[in-house]
Amino acid sequence: MEIRPLMLSKVLEVEWGDGHTSRLTFEHLRVECPCAECKGHTPDQAQTIIGKEEVQLVDIQPVGNYAVQLHFSDGHGTGIYTWDYLRRLDDLQAG
Repeated sequence: MEIRPLMLSKVLEVEWGDGHTSRLTFEHLRVECPCAECKGHTPDQAQTIIGKEEVQLVDIQPVGNYAVQLHFSDGHGTGIYTWDYLRRLDDLQAG
């Protein structure tokens, strides 16, 4: 697996072991942040995140062998994005 931030196009590319390549926009990643602050502890606590069209990805930190922590230009950086979650986001974005 390989992960690449493409800064000019604001896309995070993930090359999966099965040959599939995900292209997730920084905006989509930020809006779908899985942290408790954004998603809440229950569905009724979830926030609707808007206004993130211009957000940049400023750092990617590995979390063990199962996830990455993404840090964004708006100061948000608490979300832990598991590989499974990133693949699901790709499926959702593809619609």
